[in-house]
Amino acid sequence: MILNSTNNKNKERLFEMFQKVNGVIITESVLSKEDKREIIKDFIKFCANKLDLKILPKIIISYDQNEASTNKSFGGYSPSNKSIRFVLTNRNLADGLRTLGHEIKHYEQDLKGLLNNKSGETGSEQENEANSFAGIVMREYGKLHPEIFE
Repeated sequence: MILNSTNNKNKERLFEMFQKVNGVIITESVLSKEDKREIIKDFIKFCANKLDLKILPKIIISYDQNEASTNKSFGGYSPSNKSIRFVLTNRNLADGLRTLGHEIKHYEQDLKGLLNNKSGETGSEQENEANSFAGIVMREYGKLHPEIFE
């Protein structure tokens, strides 16, 4: 990908100067917001296929820098309206997808009637299962799509 903006040229020049002085190579991969959205859509399909989901939840991507600190979480699933909300700002795409995979698993658990008032607690069966699924699905998807590790 060739970047033409002055801002990116200045950044590349700074990286080159830093390398000359310190001998350290700095690289930066830049995926556009549109590229990220396409990867997210593909990842959702990947998860849906793994979980045999026929219907998908509503998924909202937040770019609010304060949302994670306010909610003390990068994402959440709402059983009342079958929706997922996850924060993507200032995060590596792979990390954001891991959160999304975790919440998609909660959606599947809800469809199976497995969620209860204590499901979101640390160490609960449902939370551990969502963590496990997210880790596995990220390894599998990451092997197919290394660009997510930007």
